[in-house]
Amino acid sequence: MELTKSELEIADRWLSKRERQLAQWPQRRWLILAIWLVFALVGYRCVRDGMRSIDDDKTMDSYVSATIGATPPPGLEQRWAVGTMLKIAKLLESRQQEVAYALLEVALGYLELLSAAVMVCIVVLRSRTRERDALICKLLREKLQELAPATGTNSGQSSIPFGGA
Repeated sequence: MELTKSELEIADRWLSKRERQLAQWPQRRWLILAIWLVFALVGYRCVRDGMRSIDDDKTMDSYVSATIGATPPPGLEQRWAVGTMLKIAKLLESRQQEVAYALLEVALGYLELLSAAVMVCIVVLRSRTRERDALICKLLREKLQELAPATGTNSGQSSIPFGGA
């Protein structure tokens, strides 16, 4: 197969460009993995904070116990009971809002963790194709050198191997 000089130059430029791209890939891969690691850590923190907020019933129990634990003043038992129920309802409503926010925080954290894991898998799979591309470029470079027309360097050498006569 004979290639013209311009075809050889085009192939050489394309291979050089691709080899430069592939040479930059290891640094980019580690940068991408570091960014997604940070994203995964943020997701983990969100999950932990949300779970801590959901599990934090001791504070609410102490507020409810303090509200119920007081004794009603004499003669105002009914008003005291109604006031206590209103206070407990407000505390429970506040707690319900905190739990809803914590559930959203946990869901967002798991979403961040999942997306980080998917991106790490994509980067790992992509690195395999990049390594394959590097090997293909190396083989193509060797084949291109074989196809290149012989220059004047070989014409002056004798055809007798090892200088024998």
